[in-house]
Amino acid sequence: MQEKKHDLLPESNQSTGQTWRVEGYMVWRGSNRRFSPPTDVIELPGKLVVVVEIAGMRAGDFNVVLLEGRIIITGLRERPVREHAAYHQVEIGYGEFRVEITLPWSIDRDQVSASYREGFLQVELPRRTPVQIHVDEPNTDDTKSQE
Repeated sequence: MQEKKHDLLPESNQSTGQTWRVEGYMVWRGSNRRFSPPTDVIELPGKLVVVVEIAGMRAGDFNVVLLEGRIIITGLRERPVREHAAYHQVEIGYGEFRVEITLPWSIDRDQVSASYREGFLQVELPRRTPVQIHVDEPNTDDTKSQE
């Protein structure tokens, strides 16, 4: 009886668009898609907090932009070079990434702050205080003089 071989890592995965190539004990995952780091968006009184889990970077590696009611966070996480390495499992995302969030309200741009500590990028986006506009009534004396 012939034993049937099972391919544990199919050459292509149509649902994710990723391509796998197995060479000996090495597994290569190829994809030209950006990876998406886990992101939380938290509403607190008076502000929105965006937390991105992305270890292995420096504060200067991020680009954070407010644009037309959205916050866009981009960057590049480089894969460390390991000589003579045989990867048995590949799950950590490397390369370019982009996180884009539509903001639910206007932001006070002058008070936005961002920090990177212990593998987490945190961006605090304070809600812009509404500006009350006073509406004047026409002076009755001015109205009569114009007639």
